[in-house]
Amino acid sequence: MIKIFAVLNGEILNNLDANISATYTRIYYLLNGLKNYPDVMVNSIRFRQIPRKNLGSALYNNIIKTLVAIKTATTLMTGKPAVYFAYPHSLTTIQNRALFHLCDWLKLEIILDIHDTIEQIQVIGSGKSTLSSDQESNYFNKATLILALNEPMWNYIRDKYDIDNNKKVVFVPNAYEEMFLEIYPNAYESKQNRFNVCYLGGLTKNRGIEILVKACEELHKKYPYIELHLLGSYGEGISSELKYTIENSDFIVRKQIPRKDLPETLDKVDLFVMPYNPRENYMNLSSPTKLFEYIGTAKPILCTKCESLLEIGKDGGIIYVNYDARDLEKKAEMLILNPEIREKLSEELIKIRLHHTWKERAKTVHEAMKSL
Repeated sequence: MIKIFAVLNGEILNNLDANISATYTRIYYLLNGLKNYPDVMVNSIRFRQIPRKNLGSALYNNIIKTLVAIKTATTLMTGKPAVYFAYPHSLTTIQNRALFHLCDWLKLEIILDIHDTIEQIQVIGSGKSTLSSDQESNYFNKATLILALNEPMWNYIRDKYDIDNNKKVVFVPNAYEEMFLEIYPNAYESKQNRFNVCYLGGLTKNRGIEILVKACEELHKKYPYIELHLLGSYGEGISSELKYTIENSDFIVRKQIPRKDLPETLDKVDLFVMPYNPRENYMNLSSPTKLFEYIGTAKPILCTKCESLLEIGKDGGIIYVNYDARDLEKKAEMLILNPEIREKLSEELIKIRLHHTWKERAKTVHEAMKSL
């Protein structure tokens, strides 16, 4: 029996509820996918946290996290399971960092699922990370099994932190849930005088929001029926001018969608866009959940030329564009004028999308766990 203890709030594994986090989505589907194997047992501790409004609530939350950590330590010392940490999510608290060191001291098998690195915060966030480069290096070097999003990103991390080439690593990109297959069983069919463009995820710097809005503004002048749907919240690096343009536009719709409701929300989309900035190293090596959810719908995709994403569309289904508003506009207009190309792209995505489900990702991890 493969016993795994997940160092995180077990509420994440219970249900997604109104969750809008790609991190929680990955944890939920990957670990619950492993639970479906008869030779795997996944455990965690569920605990309640309250909104941090004052010193009292912060103190309450820390007391609860400390008590959970003590209970977890007892479980680890007695049960000797393999221990799963989502990085950086699991290690943003001092209690869980102490548990990592305990696992290392006990020589337990540590599974480190690398969702992001501290560079992400510098590239799309405030630049202030809970963790240091030294800590990140230590966690990556001491993990028994690394779950990496893709090979280009792992090669960069390995070289940056001088990690042993013999470190056991499996590549587990993000994915989409099988509900997409139920809602979108067939290839996309274009509709006359409808062209809804959609971007899913955070609206921050280096995610191409400015060039996307600019391209769609130009297209809207020629094709008034175009709509741009931005399904996400504002973050760092979005100017007040751009926010004003988005919020006051007569053809741009911005809103947040809980991930449990996401598949059905995408029904009337005609084109998905992934406009990340490949000039930023982190973005060039990323593996965003949104791209795989786009694939799950089997609807046409425009994607910038990020190194880690080029392989996914090598057999068709994705049109790659420069990180430039004019090129994005040009390629989108080509798809507006040629609905048959959109439908052909969809047919190509149908052929590859079964390889990108969370069920397939859990299978990859299961095989890796059996070889530990």
